[in-house]
Amino acid sequence: MIYFDNAATSKYKPDVVYDAFMHYVREIGTSPGRGSYSLGVQASRMLYQSRKKVNAFFGNPSKTNVVFTKNSTEAINLFIKGFLKKGDHVLISCYEHNAVLRPIHSLYENGLITYTVLPEQVLESPESELEKYITPSTRLAAITLASNLTGQLVYSAAFGDECKKRNLTVFVDASQGGGKKLAHMERDNIDYLAFTGHKDLYALPGVGGLCSKAPLTFPPLIQGGTGIHGEHYTNPEIYPEAYESGTLNMPAIWSLKTSIEFLEENLEKISQKEQLLTQRIISGLSSLPNVDLYKPTKRRVSTVCFNVKGVSSSDVVSYLDKNGICVRGGIHCAILAHETLGTVKTGAIRVSLNYMNTEQEVDYFLDVLREMK
Repeated sequence: MIYFDNAATSKYKPDVVYDAFMHYVREIGTSPGRGSYSLGVQASRMLYQSRKKVNAFFGNPSKTNVVFTKNSTEAINLFIKGFLKKGDHVLISCYEHNAVLRPIHSLYENGLITYTVLPEQVLESPESELEKYITPSTRLAAITLASNLTGQLVYSAAFGDECKKRNLTVFVDASQGGGKKLAHMERDNIDYLAFTGHKDLYALPGVGGLCSKAPLTFPPLIQGGTGIHGEHYTNPEIYPEAYESGTLNMPAIWSLKTSIEFLEENLEKISQKEQLLTQRIISGLSSLPNVDLYKPTKRRVSTVCFNVKGVSSSDVVSYLDKNGICVRGGIHCAILAHETLGTVKTGAIRVSLNYMNTEQEVDYFLDVLREMK
């Protein structure tokens, strides 16, 4: 089976990630903050080490300011529902994932905020275009790092610079591209960043988080056990524990720390391999007369989006699956991106690679598409 759906979940992980998971489950097996015995203390130390590793990787000048969640969707909801206030105006991109769009639109439907979807030219030329969309109540720009549909990079340091000139808070959804060292909070003027572990960070499912330059001060999304100050009737005002009610997924968190260490050691090699494979698949798809390829010249992560003329995306996915190839079709939890591309009715096919894929797999995929009737 050829797996080309890494933008959803990286199926294959480095061996050290599996080893880290098994080490935590077998040798530690306890929860941080839930006991003063030696294993409990060791768990707390490992949690602290993981916080430091995540923040360093994303260039967060605040070394331990990360709240761990079960994925980026929870982290995004934590931020949006906590940070925004009644009357705020928000800027989002035309490529936002539904994890950003839906909580923002829900607040809009409830009459709490307003928002504007920025067209692509604003993202590409923020120095001349952004000002047109600023209102006196504009407080936040929430922009995806890379499109989960086309793979193109959306957020840029130039966009962040223009936001800062206008005193806007900047939030970046790094669900796509988070593992590729494309976002640096200090360098790129990012105030808050959400990430998930199970995609190109190569960790296990069940861990994500919200990084912030300053400790969070808004209400937590969930109330419950925090491991400290159990005598309080509500979550104690202590960061970050107040935002991590319930038992943390420490096996996944420890696997994330380990996967980041693997990425730091191998990033150049991984990047070169993925760029090679991505260019190979773009070149091959561009040569097929029956294929519509979207945004092929944009700077991107290792994700490519296309359609076969006259064939539904679901039928293409089924055809490829019968030939042992896993790709994603339909609407990719990103209705704004489909509206931008004009693919709401047809959906689209997404191929997302990682360094474990091979040139032979790419060539086989292209051969199978050529033979499609």
